[in-house]
Amino acid sequence: MSILVVQLVPEGLLFGADRNITSQLELDGAVRIVLRGQSQRPKVLKWPNREVIVGYVGAGEIQGRPTDEWLYALIGRNLEFPDQETLARTLTAALDALYRNGDFRGPSIFHLGGFELVGGEWTPRVHFIRNTVAPHEDGTYECGKRFDCSEELSQERYFGSKSGSEIREYVQSSYFSFRQGYDLGAFNAIDQKLREAMSVIVHTHPAQRHPVPTTLEEWAKHVALAIHGYGAYFAAFYPPFEQYVGGGADVVWAEWPNG
Repeated sequence: MSILVVQLVPEGLLFGADRNITSQLELDGAVRIVLRGQSQRPKVLKWPNREVIVGYVGAGEIQGRPTDEWLYALIGRNLEFPDQETLARTLTAALDALYRNGDFRGPSIFHLGGFELVGGEWTPRVHFIRNTVAPHEDGTYECGKRFDCSEELSQERYFGSKSGSEIREYVQSSYFSFRQGYDLGAFNAIDQKLREAMSVIVHTHPAQRHPVPTTLEEWAKHVALAIHGYGAYFAAFYPPFEQYVGGGADVVWAEWPNG
């Protein structure tokens, strides 16, 4: 299932993910053999001409091609769009049609994020696109019968009707992120302690090796640390064919527009 981290900071929005894709090969003969392993593919992508990002966890292939290649093709067909809501609905409809047709299987979660003018202020928006209905106690997800889509940041449980400047002020002093993937209970525990450790290093290390992050380039290192840390957990405690998270970290971002 892998891991996807979406973090909102005063400078913008960051998406980070590991690169492991779990694949399964079945060989039929006198004895049925199932081979499982990991390959590496990117799971976070950005539009080439817009500050919009998409990331996913779940199905490594759609229509028999790697999911990142399928997403690149969708991006190419939708270089221009009127707003992020329209783009999110386009992605949801495409995924739903293929899922119902059996062109891919298993739980899959996508996040689509960027900034839009709302009431004259640039406001972050993150769409949550999924065919999942509930997580299981073992850290896996239950599949539903269709793909659903919702914009999350404007929900009352998050920022509701707060303006872009109010949201930006909030994340100046408070950590805010979404995370999707395998065994979030383990990830959240590891991530929290890594962030605490980095805070101590940033603020108290005598050599002051790392600055307080004030740029997206610096924030990206902290997101990458969260992903690498979780990958190290799998490398230490799981055999190779069960290392659902690992293979490196990719982080892309969208800058918070000024004005």
